[in-house]
Amino acid sequence: MSQTKYTTLINNWRSPASLSFEESSVGASDKAVWTVICKVNGETKGKGESSTKAEAKNQASKNALEALGQSTD
Repeated sequence: MSQTKYTTLINNWRSPASLSFEESSVGASDKAVWTVICKVNGETKGKGESSTKAEAKNQASKNALEALGQSTD
């Protein structure tokens, strides 16, 4: 799992009203693959996939921050 909590960073950077996440999974519960899409003002800005929902959301948040021109270093 990533050390940086990009979900926290994007929540602090964007107004909660303009930020949303869509979560879905496929596969058996013990082998599920989670996909999370991060939207800002209704527009897809990031996507993440992982075996855990939290990590997929973190990846989607990181990708959204990068798409918005924010440093993730």
